[in-house]
Amino acid sequence: MMRRFLLALPLILAACSEEPAAPPAGNESVERPTAPGPEAPPPTPKTVDAGTIPAAFRGEWNRTAADCGTGNNDSRLRIEAKRLRFHESSGDVIAVHGEGRTITVRARYSGEGETWEDARSFTLSADGNTLSADGIERTRCT
Repeated sequence: MMRRFLLALPLILAACSEEPAAPPAGNESVERPTAPGPEAPPPTPKTVDAGTIPAAFRGEWNRTAADCGTGNNDSRLRIEAKRLRFHESSGDVIAVHGEGRTITVRARYSGEGETWEDARSFTLSADGNTLSADGIERTRCT
């Protein structure tokens, strides 16, 4: 029994080797997958992971469209690439994470004599004209 195993061992090892198989006879060709080289671009991520708020979220947002541009409503929110501006506070963006129409922005805030760090989630409607955050729906100001 051991002798049969020892005689078969070279065949087993050859079958397990990473040597490429011989090409087929005739005019057939074999396509072999190739590993991406260093020049291949990295895959495109589906999530945002940067310190910049995506353009689709930027602009002035307000609970009522009639108050857009006036500063008359406490719900006003201005979103810039690197900054969030609320009625009585503002925050410098530290990081932005998210997927699709929802992002979470971590920022360092200051307002009313205090400073703090917090994360807030923002969700855009399918048409991009309504922003939901902190339990408030705001309309995009034009």
